[in-house]
Amino acid sequence: MKKMLLCAASMLVAHQVSAAPALQGYYQAKELITYTANKIQQNKAEYFMLDYALTQPAQYQAQFVAYNDALGYFQAKNSGVNGDLFKRIVQKVNPEGLRDQYVCRVDVAGVKLAYVAKRDEGCSSNYDNKPMAISQKGTKVTFFRRWDFDPTQSHFDIQSYDNNVAAKTEILTLDYVLKFEGRWIGSSVRVIKGQTILDSGATKPTYDVANYQYSGPRSGIITGGESLLYSEAPYFITDDTEDTAADDSANHVAKTVFNTFGVMDGKYRGRNVNTDRPVYWVNRDYVSQYTLENTNKAYFDSDPQNFVIETSLTGPSDSWVWVDETVWDPEKGTDQASGGDWVSHAFNNTHNLTGESPTFCMIEDIAKGRPVTGYFTEDGKGMWVPSMNNCKEVDSGYVPKIYTHFTNGNGEKVAVSSLRQSAQDIIHVRTQHPQGEKDLLTLDDVKAMKSSPRYQQIKADLSQRFDWAKPYDILK
Repeated sequence: MKKMLLCAASMLVAHQVSAAPALQGYYQAKELITYTANKIQQNKAEYFMLDYALTQPAQYQAQFVAYNDALGYFQAKNSGVNGDLFKRIVQKVNPEGLRDQYVCRVDVAGVKLAYVAKRDEGCSSNYDNKPMAISQKGTKVTFFRRWDFDPTQSHFDIQSYDNNVAAKTEILTLDYVLKFEGRWIGSSVRVIKGQTILDSGATKPTYDVANYQYSGPRSGIITGGESLLYSEAPYFITDDTEDTAADDSANHVAKTVFNTFGVMDGKYRGRNVNTDRPVYWVNRDYVSQYTLENTNKAYFDSDPQNFVIETSLTGPSDSWVWVDETVWDPEKGTDQASGGDWVSHAFNNTHNLTGESPTFCMIEDIAKGRPVTGYFTEDGKGMWVPSMNNCKEVDSGYVPKIYTHFTNGNGEKVAVSSLRQSAQDIIHVRTQHPQGEKDLLTLDDVKAMKSSPRYQQIKADLSQRFDWAKPYDILK
């Protein structure tokens, strides 16, 4: 396997099926780039026996593969990988990978295929019932994993990495699918890394990120629906937000709008919309460049917008934006608010915090090194959100709870002390760009988004595998 150009900071063992599904828009797109790179790096360790097997000639019966031979090949191709970390990853996710194995290796219509097999097993292209398989077609390598939690519950995790040196692109896809009530549901992530030449002559990497999630119609207490995250154009990042691509193939991230167009088939209770029917729930993120106290540049969603309406596209709608403070404006429909919602949104999305999401006042506690205190009802179901202008004012009936850590979307505990600098940064930058000054999403915006060629094409590309008889054909 060729060395990756899309580098990961470290090799991580990740068990979540899709990166940061709780994140919105731009923050999810940012997280997906790191997640997909780390996931592919993990697979390079986890599948190293099968990766080596792809270099061997095809045979009719399972062939013996020596662990030391495969390890030597892997280390020669991945000299920068820490050996101890590599073994810990393999031991955790695939203990069989640390010993000699029998492997089936076949060629099918120009595709190389390998999967773990039994001694003397006859080899074929039928990999679907195997726990692990790997294929290579041209420049694309695909990793396939199957879990059977019980005879009727098969889950499939498929990742592919296509490093096309001639086209100067890398395409990474991650798919997680399972059968539920006779239909495939799950998620599909795609990251396309390319490059563009700026008007200044500099060459910069570009990113085109999309994430499609599908859960079908509502079933019992399970909310149904689908959603597609995408940007209106591939994007690049430079310190000068006025930089432009010479061929207009990409936009600066600060001039790129991130959209999530979704259908929620479940109960919705809002200000104007109160329904049990399916609704369109649309997010639109505008990204701005912020300057930290140390003069480094950072990017945050400056206007996190939302729009909800029934899928008939008729009747009342809700349209709002997360901001720290606004004054009531009947024409814009904005509310008077002082809860520090922009700071909370930026902080919680930056760190992918789930469960207890810290309020502005709790983030201020973190920034100033004070005990991080939230206030809840006696039963723990209701949370008090104080005004950012008076954090000490708490209604009666709420009791304090001190936090020493939060939990992120990966299930990891994050110590509040490790978040102090980030809390200071976000509170510092919150006034650098106006909040809530962009026009709120309208019904016409939603209709235009739904009919746009880019939305239609990306949705068609990423949703097609949920209609296939197989979860994903890695031989295509």
